[in-house]
Amino acid sequence: MNIVLFAGAAIADYGFCTPYIQKADIIICCDAGMHHTKALGIRPNYIVGDFDSVSPEVLDEYRKEGIAIQQFPTHKDETDMQLGIQLAEDLGADDLILIGGIGDRLDHTMANAHLLFHLCKRGIHAVLVNEKNRVELIDHETKLFGKAGDLVSIIPLSMVVKGVTLEGLEYPLTDYDLHLDDPVIAVSNVMLGDQASVRIKEGYLFVMQTKD
Repeated sequence: MNIVLFAGAAIADYGFCTPYIQKADIIICCDAGMHHTKALGIRPNYIVGDFDSVSPEVLDEYRKEGIAIQQFPTHKDETDMQLGIQLAEDLGADDLILIGGIGDRLDHTMANAHLLFHLCKRGIHAVLVNEKNRVELIDHETKLFGKAGDLVSIIPLSMVVKGVTLEGLEYPLTDYDLHLDDPVIAVSNVMLGDQASVRIKEGYLFVMQTKD
């Protein structure tokens, strides 16, 4: 099941959202993520959060439409993004696209990136995406699609990621053990064509496709 989850970080250009929305079986809004679905003219299936950052008008409009809403106290252990992810898991998500999770608050962005670890361990393919970034966490392999010149960076989450192999990139690696404190800083690699691949044998590795 493909689920798209909207959180509240600012989005200047919604063009990147279209392919993900077209494939979505279910759309979930987390609090101010409602502003994004409103701007896109789409109707979410579920709404969760404490609703401390969404306009009352948008929330009331969605209430009147009869959308399933789960409201939580402001003082809680989970972030709104976590609540949305928990719901997506309960609904049986296989693929989860997280939109509106990369913003000006570095703490929120890092926390959302680390939620990919939780999902990876549960066998759910998840991607954190905005206009300029596509971030996933892998424990085995992934294929990248884009065009020649696109930037790709890899950053270890584990103390060591064993057997890193990069193909289709300007700076390849073959069966390399990448350490968290490695002198090799594997950022700003470049795709040579419209496909590339990243494989690892052990550990957890962030794979990021980025634009300047």
